[in-house]
Amino acid sequence: MSLRRRRLVALGLLSAGALVTLGAVLLPYRPVIVSGAQPPPGPYPMPAAVAGLRLHVFNTGMNRMSALLVGEHRPWRPAPAFVIEHPREGLIVFDCGLSTSVAREGESALPVPMRWLFESRGREGRTLDAQMREAGLEPARARWVIISHLHDDHIGAAASFEGATFIGGQGTAGKVLGLSAPRWREVDFHDTRALPPFDASLDLFGDGSVVLLRGGGHAREDVMALLALPGGPVLLTGDAVVHREWLHSDNVERVAVDSQRAADVRNQVRALLVARPDVTLLPGHELQGAPGSRGDVTLHHPEWFKAEAWPLSH
Repeated sequence: MSLRRRRLVALGLLSAGALVTLGAVLLPYRPVIVSGAQPPPGPYPMPAAVAGLRLHVFNTGMNRMSALLVGEHRPWRPAPAFVIEHPREGLIVFDCGLSTSVAREGESALPVPMRWLFESRGREGRTLDAQMREAGLEPARARWVIISHLHDDHIGAAASFEGATFIGGQGTAGKVLGLSAPRWREVDFHDTRALPPFDASLDLFGDGSVVLLRGGGHAREDVMALLALPGGPVLLTGDAVVHREWLHSDNVERVAVDSQRAADVRNQVRALLVARPDVTLLPGHELQGAPGSRGDVTLHHPEWFKAEAWPLSH
């Protein structure tokens, strides 16, 4: 790259950084309080447990949001990914965690504007595909990959699953790796049934083992997954529930594309957890409370679930 070109690029980055700083000054953070609609009251029957269904829990790094989006309280939070062992369908991945590029370069590997809106840290050798191989779960064996939404911290290792069929919400086909039908299946919840307290659901394999649920607040394509594990149901939310602090507040923050829908989904999850305390919640960026003493759930390197295990700034 020529010197003139490098200077232009540098000026462009400075200008972009200045715009972010200016935005923080002109648009100081304020809570976005939305009460949301209340779901119908329980009880809420759950699908019957499926023998042989297992869940593997991994952490692929740490993220920290900009104060412009979430205010001054912005701790480092994990970037988890999950692998489901199905007795008939084999390996199913739910979200792919951070990429090798982020592991090497941090948030500078992310596209604009994401690199300005949050910090992201990983380590080479700790991406989802690397951890799966270490655990004896060969990525090439994955038959299905469920993408909760298209943000980079949830699709980082997607290229490791080229032999799988990808499943995502409406409008996601072709957005990851350029995949298209029949290797990509979009879920259109408009013609699906409610599974109270949730207003739309899809029994992915017809046996109740993996039921997809409509989100749509954090990102328009949000998909959650309810797993009928033998030891009790587990709800994987992606960023439809970012973390428990978010769940217990009426503040949907500035990260939601649809604040009203985000609040509606939040209320659905709240109602489920009140009526069904046997449901284990695994949010999009929190691993506290992940069950470590169940035979149907395996936590891989739980010491990596903590911020201290990663190269973080302060």
